[in-house]
Amino acid sequence: MAARHEFAIFVNNQAFKTPEHTRTGAQIKSLAGVPADYELFEVEGANSKSVGDSQEVHIHENQHFRAIPAGTFGSRDFSS
Repeated sequence: MAARHEFAIFVNNQAFKTPEHTRTGAQIKSLAGVPADYELFEVEGANSKSVGDSQEVHIHENQHFRAIPAGTFGSRDFSS
């Protein structure tokens, strides 16, 4: 039986491994040991987009996320 592939993802520049192809924002925070009330953002180059707790994310190798205390960005929209 072949070994199950694990994806390396990064939360706040720390590596974590997951065999899952999709994970919710809450699952990503849990995997990284991030407090549940933190906000999660997927980092794509110079852009970041918010990831809700129940939002599913397609996981790929070397994907980067940033988790920050709620309210750190205020009302500014970082989704574009």
